[in-house]
Amino acid sequence: MAIDGKIGSLPFHDMAWSDFERLVWELVQAVEHLSPCHRYGTPGQAQGGVDITGRAPDGSWSAFQVKQVAQFTATAGKKALELFVRGPRPHGATRLVVVISCKGTRAQVRDMAHSYQNRYPDLTLGEVWDGEHLGRLLRAQPRIVARYFGDDVARRFCDSDVLEAFFSAAGAASVGIPVAAADPFGLEIHEAISVGDDTREGALPRYFRRPFDDALEAAVDQAHSGQSVIKVLLGDSSSGKSRAAYEAIQRLPEEWRLWHPAGQDELLGSLDYVAPRTVLWLNEINRYLLSGDTVRDERVADRLTELLRDPDRAPVLVLGTAWYEHWSTMTTAPGNERTRTKSLLARCRIRVPETFSESELSALTAESGQADSRILLAARLAESGHVIQYLAGGPAQLERYETGSPTARAVLEAAMDARRLGHGIDLPRVFLEAAALAYLTPLQRDLAPRQWFRQAVEYLSAPCRGVRGPLAPVPGFAMTDAQEPNHFRLSDFIELHARRHRSMVCPAGEFWSAVARLSAAAKDKAALSRAALARGRTTDAESLALAAAAEGEGGGLFGLAEWIAGHGTDEDAMPYYELAGDAGDAQAQVVVAWRHERAGRLDDAEAWYRKAMQTSGRFDAAVGLASVLTWRGHTKAAARLYGRVLESGFFGARAVEYQARWLTERGQHELALLLTTWSFEAGNTEAFTGLAWTYRYKDTQRAIDVLLHAAEAGDTNAPRELAWIYEEEGDSVRADHFCEVAVSLGETNALRGLGMIRRSKGDHCSAAALFWRAYNLGLGHVLFELADLREREGKLKQAERLYWCAFREGQQYAANHLVRILETSGRTREAEELAGDSSDLLRALALARASRGELDAAEDLLTAAIVRGEADLLLTVAEFRQRRGDLAGAKHALGKARDAGVSSAADKLAKLLEEKPG
Repeated sequence: MAIDGKIGSLPFHDMAWSDFERLVWELVQAVEHLSPCHRYGTPGQAQGGVDITGRAPDGSWSAFQVKQVAQFTATAGKKALELFVRGPRPHGATRLVVVISCKGTRAQVRDMAHSYQNRYPDLTLGEVWDGEHLGRLLRAQPRIVARYFGDDVARRFCDSDVLEAFFSAAGAASVGIPVAAADPFGLEIHEAISVGDDTREGALPRYFRRPFDDALEAAVDQAHSGQSVIKVLLGDSSSGKSRAAYEAIQRLPEEWRLWHPAGQDELLGSLDYVAPRTVLWLNEINRYLLSGDTVRDERVADRLTELLRDPDRAPVLVLGTAWYEHWSTMTTAPGNERTRTKSLLARCRIRVPETFSESELSALTAESGQADSRILLAARLAESGHVIQYLAGGPAQLERYETGSPTARAVLEAAMDARRLGHGIDLPRVFLEAAALAYLTPLQRDLAPRQWFRQAVEYLSAPCRGVRGPLAPVPGFAMTDAQEPNHFRLSDFIELHARRHRSMVCPAGEFWSAVARLSAAAKDKAALSRAALARGRTTDAESLALAAAAEGEGGGLFGLAEWIAGHGTDEDAMPYYELAGDAGDAQAQVVVAWRHERAGRLDDAEAWYRKAMQTSGRFDAAVGLASVLTWRGHTKAAARLYGRVLESGFFGARAVEYQARWLTERGQHELALLLTTWSFEAGNTEAFTGLAWTYRYKDTQRAIDVLLHAAEAGDTNAPRELAWIYEEEGDSVRADHFCEVAVSLGETNALRGLGMIRRSKGDHCSAAALFWRAYNLGLGHVLFELADLREREGKLKQAERLYWCAFREGQQYAANHLVRILETSGRTREAEELAGDSSDLLRALALARASRGELDAAEDLLTAAIVRGEADLLLTVAEFRQRRGDLAGAKHALGKARDAGVSSAADKLAKLLEEKPG
C-alpha cells in the first residue's frame, strides 16, 4: 500500500471539539462496522464517561470516550476508566475505547489501562486510540478526511489506491453540468431592465453584496470542506434569492457540478445518480415538496434527507428558494402532517430582505463610478427600497395591469386566479380566452372588439423596461404579428401580487367551467378541483375531478371522496374512491382495498391491493396485501412481502407499524407485536411507542408490557414512555425509576413530560424541580412549561420573566402568552409592539382584548392583517361578531373566508346558516 507522505498527520487540534467528536463517530462506524451508532448524551450532561456508543455485528456494544487534549495523563485515563466501570453503561456496553487527539500515548497510560483490564476481565478496557492511530485509520478513509479537512488535504494524506477509487466515483456523476457552464437564465434568474441602448453591460447587473450573503457563503464553504448542506433562501418574488445563490456557487472549485431537475418526477427518478460535489438547484422548492400529493411530497423530503446524510455521496449542496406562503405551508403543517418535510427544512432558511436598507442604498449609489447603470437607476427610482423588484420590471408590469383595458385586465385576472388556485405555469390560450369572460360584464362583452383577446395579449406581453410583460407567450419574449402561441406564462411579480391581493376572490362559474374543458393538463384540473372544494363549490369540484379522471388523473376524485367521507353526508364516498382508483390514483386504490378487507371481501381487497402495487409500489398496498395473505393462511408469502417493505426504509417500516396497530383491533396481539418489532429493527424508532399508545387507554397493562419488551429490544424511547404511563397510573416510584433510566440514555424530555403530568395533578413543587433539571441538562424548550406552571400558581411576574427567557431562546409560541399577559395587565402599547404584523400574535392580542369585552377594538386589530391577505383571521372576526349578536356580519366574514379557501370556513358558514334566528 503506497502512502503519499506530503502530509504526515492531521490537525485535530485546529478542529472544534464537536467536529472532532463527529469525525470520530463517523470513523468508528466505518472501521468497526457499528450499527446503530449513537453520539451519547448532550453537551454538559453527566454521561458516565461515554461520548459514542455502537453495536458490533456480533451484537456486543462498544463505548468511546473522546478527548481533544494536548496531552493525556495516567490520572486522566484512570478517571475515564473509573467512570466507565462504575457508572451506568449504556446498552450494557462491555468495551471502552479512549480516543485522544494528541500524538502518541504515554507508557504510564497504557500500563494503567492494562491493569484495569486485569481487574475487570469481563470488560475490554485496554484500548487507547491516539492521534497517530487515528491517522493510520484515516489514511484509508478519504471521504471522512475530505469532509473535515477538504479535498486537497485528502489527496495529500490518504493512500493512493483508495484515493483513486474515491475521486473516480465522485467524478462519475451522471446528472448535472459543471457549475461554470450553468446559464443563469436557465436557472430562472430574472432578466434585468434595460437602460438606453448601451450594450456594453453584461446580461446580469453587477452583484451587490448584502448581509445575508455571509450565511449563504458560509454554507458554500461548509460544502467545499466536505459536508453536505441544505439552505433555502426565503423571500418574496424578485427579491434576489436565485441571483444570490448563483453568485455564491461561483466560489466552488471547477470539479463541482450543478443539477437543476425540471420537476418532482425527474428529481425522484435521478436522485440516486447525484455524486459528491454536486449542487442540487431547487429553485422554487415548493415545486418539489408541494405537489398536491402529500405522500409523494414526503417521499421527496425523505430521499433528500437520505442524500444529505449519506457519507458516501458527500459533499452535496442543496440550494432552494421559497416564497413565504409556500414556506409556511411546508413548515407549519399541523401535527404529524409533513413531518419529513418539516424535518428536512428545519433550521435551513436564509431570509432575503424584500427591500434595501437606507445604508445599503447609500453604499450602492456611492459606487456610481463603477456601478451598473441599471442598478443605479433602480436604486434611484425604486419605491421604498424595492431595488431588485424594480430591476425585474415589477412596477412596470403592475402599471401595465392597472392601466389596461377591461379585456386585458380580464385576461390577466383569469391568469392570476388560475395560477394562485393551482394551475401549472403554462396557461393555454384557449383556456384564458374562455375564462376571461367570467371577468367581463355583459356590456363589456358586447362592446369588446372582434379581436379582443389577441389585442389583450399583445398589450400584456409587450416588454416592460426590457423585461417580459406581465403575461408572456411560451416560447418567446413578446407577441409578434406572425405568432399564434398556444400557451402563456404569468410573471412572478404579478403572480405574487395576485396571491397577496386576490386571495379572497373566488372566480365565477364560467372560470371553473373553462378549467374543466380547456386547462392544460389533467393534474391542473385535479388541483383546481381541490381549490373549488375548499371554497364550497362542490359541484364545480366534482366536474373538475371527473374531467381530470377522464384524462387519467384520479387525485381530484380522491380528494372529493375524502371530503365526502369526512363530512358524513348521505352520499357514499365509495363510488368516488373506486372511480379515482380506476383512473390510477394509488391512494384511492389502497382505500378501496382497505374497505373491502375490513368488510371481509378478501378477493376484492387482494385485487385492489395488487392494482395499487402495480400503479405505484406503495408500501401500504404491499402491507395490505400481506395482511390479506395472512388471513388466507399464506404466511410465508406474507412474510416475504413484509420483508420487502421493511427493507425499503422509514416509510415502509412506518406502514408496517400502522398495520400492527390495526391488528390490535382484531385481537391479533402476538402478530401485532411481531410486526412492531420488525418495524423497530428496520429503523422506525417510534414503532413500539405507537403500538403502546394504541393500547394505552384500553388495556394499560398490555401497553406497559409492550414498552418493557421494547426496552429489552434496545428502544431508548421506552423508559420515557413507561415513566409517563406509571405516573398517570399513580405509581410515582416506578415513574421516577424509569425517568432516571431514560435520562441516563439521553432522553431528557422524560423529565419534561413527567413534570407536565405532575403539574396537571397539582404537584407543582415536584413539577418545577423536574423542569429545572431538564433545563440544566440542555432542554431549553422546557422554560415554556415552567412559565405556564408559575402562571397557574398566580406568580405572574415570574411567569412573564420565564416566557421572555423562552422567547429569547427561540420558543416563538411564548410570544403568544406574553402578548396576552401584556394586554390583560394594561400594557397595551407593549403588547401591540410585540405582536407587530404577525397574524398569530395579532390573533392572540385580539382574543385577549375581546376577553376584556372590547369586541369592536379586537376586530379592528385584525383588519389590516386581513387586508394583507391573512384570510384565516376572518374566522376570529366571525367569532367576535357572533358573540356580539351580529349574525349577518359573522356570515359575511365566513363567506369571505370560504372564498379565500380557508379550511373549515365553508363548514362553519353552513352550520351558521342552519341556525334559526332567535
